[in-house]
Amino acid sequence: MVGEQIARARSRSGLSVDEVAAKTRLRPVIIEAIEDDDFSLSGGDAYVIGHLRMIADVVGLDADALVEDYRRR
Repeated sequence: MVGEQIARARSRSGLSVDEVAAKTRLRPVIIEAIEDDDFSLSGGDAYVIGHLRMIADVVGLDADALVEDYRRR
């Protein structure tokens, strides 16, 4: 699951949700929702993909692979 991958990577990198939010300029509630595989707060697929790419860059994940996992879900 995409959210689980993000949560694990964030934890491994030692970052809090608030720190990821500051680096991506996303609201913490959006990051928390994405980590729960709830993409409803992101405003549609184009926005979700953009959010996933920004988060992936911050937590050290492969953005292309993460987006592909999202599309397959």
